[in-house]
Order: sequence, then C-alpha cells, then structure tokens
Amino acid sequence: MSDITEAVVLAAGEGRRLRPLTKYLPKPMLPVANRPVIDFVLESLVDNGIERVVVVVGYRSDRIQTHLTAEYPDTEIEFVQQPSQLGSGHALLQAKDAVGGDFVVVNGDNIIDDRIVASTLERYTTTDSAATVAVAHSDTPEEYGVVISDRGLISDIDEHPVEREGYLVNAGVYVFDRGVFDALDRTDPWQGEIRLTDAIAHLDGPVTSILVNGGWLDPSNPWKLLSVSETVLADELGSEVVIADSARVHETAVIEGPVIIGQNCDVGPGAVIRSGTCLQDNVHVGANTVIERSIVSNDAYVGANALLRDSVLGSGAEICDCVASPGGRADVVVDGKLYTDRRLGSIVADRATVGPNATLESGCSVGAEATVGAGVVVDGTVREKTEIAA
Repeated sequence: MSDITEAVVLAAGEGRRLRPLTKYLPKPMLPVANRPVIDFVLESLVDNGIERVVVVVGYRSDRIQTHLTAEYPDTEIEFVQQPSQLGSGHALLQAKDAVGGDFVVVNGDNIIDDRIVASTLERYTTTDSAATVAVAHSDTPEEYGVVISDRGLISDIDEHPVEREGYLVNAGVYVFDRGVFDALDRTDPWQGEIRLTDAIAHLDGPVTSILVNGGWLDPSNPWKLLSVSETVLADELGSEVVIADSARVHETAVIEGPVIIGQNCDVGPGAVIRSGTCLQDNVHVGANTVIERSIVSNDAYVGANALLRDSVLGSGAEICDCVASPGGRADVVVDGKLYTDRRLGSIVADRATVGPNATLESGCSVGAEATVGAGVVVDGTVREKTEIAA
C-alpha cells in the first residue's frame, strides 16, 4: 500500500445536468443503490490507506458535511469552502493550506472503486512523475476532458474536443505533489473558471497516465443516474432482494431483484417492485402499484394502482392513485442541450405532487414543490413551485 495518506475530494458543484433533482441536494449526495455517490468515493480512499480527507464543498454544503461527519467518525475529515463555483482548479486551490506532501485528488460526484485509486497511486509512486491521471474509455467523450498522450505520458487534456471518437477521457482521479498549486497559480482562467486539467501543462515534470477498465461511473444526468444505479445494484446484489428489517412488505407483494427496500418502507398488497428499483427510507407504495427500474427517494409517497418505470422521485414527492409514468425513450433537453432517444421516464423533484389519474410522458420533469392536477398529461417541464391544473 502507498505511503500517501492524504486526499482532496472535490464536491462543491451543483450538478446542473441533474436538475431539478439537485434543487435541494448536491450531486455528490444523490442516491445510487440507496447510498450517496460520495460514499463510494470515501470508501475507495479509506480502503487504500487514506487517513485524512479534505473535502471541498460549496453548493448545499451542509448536506455533505452533516452526512460525512455522521457516517465516517473514524476518518479525519476537514471541510473547506469554495464560495463560488469557479472551476475544478479553483476548487483545489481552496485546499492549498490543508494538505502537506503528495496527495490524491478525486471528483466527489463520480462512482469510483478502490482499484482505480490503487492503480493510480501505484503508477505515481513507481514513476518519476509530477502527477498521475487515471484515464478511461467513454462513449461520450465530449462530456469529459479528452486525454492526449504519448506512450503513457500526458501532453494535454482537451476539455472541448471537436472529434469525439477514439479517445481516452479523464476519469477524475489524480495524484499530485504540492507543485500543482504553483501550476494552478500560473493557469489562465477559461470563461471565468480555473480548470484543474489546464494546469497539466504548467507542472514541473512529466505527467503519467493509468488506464482503468471498469470501476468508474458518472451519473451525470437523470438517465445516467438510473443506469449507474442499475449497474451498481446488479454488481453488488446479482438478483438478490435486500429489505431492511423495519420495512413492511405485504405478503402478496411481488419483489423481483436486484432491488433494495430501505428502512421503514411500506409496500402494499399486490404491489410489484421490479429489478433495478431502489426505495430509500420511509417510502410508501400503495396497493397494486408497479415500480420498475426507478429510484424513489426518502419520504416519497406512491399511491395505489400507479405505474412508475425508468423514473426518479425526489425526497417527499407524492404520486397519487392511478398515476402513469410508463417510461421508455424520449428526446430530453438538459442544461440547454438536446439529447435524443434517451431511456427516461419522468423526474419528479422534491416535495412535488402529481394528482390522481395524471400521466407523465417519457422525458418529462416536475420541479420541486410543483403541483400537477388530477388527470393532467405532462409532456415537457413543469417549473418548480408552479401549479398545473386540468
């Protein structure tokens, strides 16, 4: 195991491509297989001998701080603030006075496993490098920094590539020495942001890469949140069903794994919970309701005779009786960009209400604290705190 015992977790961002789910919850706290994304990050670090973690927080920082303090009492965690989200490099600069020697840097909003951290540390410690960057193959390289390398040495990371095929991408796991802070000081902002990847060119020494196959997942938008959760469920559970001791599942309900049902959930008679579904804590599912490949967050309520497929419900969302969200494929606009033919049912954000007999078409979203009236057909976006009547 490496002698490096410090890490910085970059967890200050909002997750704009996951709106409206991130209205009250930052992306690192979104649930994957009933665990916040950032938990996977912390566990991968601790499993590799990291004893001290500096977490850079910003958007909804209280949610991250409260959770990590409670869940990791035996790990030394320091929180530093990035008051304005001015780029990943600017975020790392906030930790300048909080770390000593060589250290790991990871994105707090990606799923990574301990193998990625281990291989990145090994590559760094066995080469004469100023830094090591984990790289991976991706079918959407335009969403990540494309890595330009020659025989394992990185010459550049292009954040906005024109060509989109045949490239490796930045997987968001790094090892640096303190020279990275001087490099960041010499890095010019791009559109008002200091990007960590732009500092690569200013490091005093070679930058090595390590190719990681598997163990890296990015729930970067709503349909990827669903697919990542489904993948993690299958990897961890196979076809198993996990039901918390305090949950109440009626004897006539049907559960098809992999499925997780959290604490104090109530699943009614005749309900069907199909594979790829996660019910967090205190979720109510009414009689004869069918839920498939969906994420239902804490304190959500789903009435009787409802159908939810390929959907995500935020905390405290209410789905009344006979609501239909049949799922399927749709064209979706996220953060001003059109994505075609994506598998996504509906997104119902925190404390929103969908009235009885309403229909939620594929790809639609209902904003936080919005209200959809009885019998309404939603095809598009309902803004937060608005009311749509029949």
